[in-house]
Amino acid sequence: MKGTKASGGRTIKTLQFGELTFEDKHIFHFENGLLGFEELREFVLISEEETLPFKWLLSIEKPEIGFPLLSPWHIDLNYNPGDNFDLKKVVFMTVVTLEDEAGLMTVNLKAPIMLDVENQKGEQIILPTDKYSPTHVIVHKK
Repeated sequence: MKGTKASGGRTIKTLQFGELTFEDKHIFHFENGLLGFEELREFVLISEEETLPFKWLLSIEKPEIGFPLLSPWHIDLNYNPGDNFDLKKVVFMTVVTLEDEAGLMTVNLKAPIMLDVENQKGEQIILPTDKYSPTHVIVHKK
């Protein structure tokens, strides 16, 4: 899914991508919001060629808030969120965190974002395992 500058639909102004217009069918509804951002319920998933493999989950209610995402399988080819999910109907993404002072880039493998692409629903889930970390380091520059 990609937000575009096409005509029609909703338009938001973002820090990352400027003005974006997209159709309602591209909006993911998060009933409980995201961890730490429970008040935000509507997001659009942005995929831009120049930022791949990263994607962006942008808030519709507060367009200045966006989360860089990465597929957990980019980090761990054997990543397994459990058997309760139909991977043909849902997409898993991990939130990427940049810590400039520490020179770190981490991903939250413990609490991935699950996107139901058929029903446009999203949820951040906490996996019931100690196998994955909420701060898995993928880049350490210092």
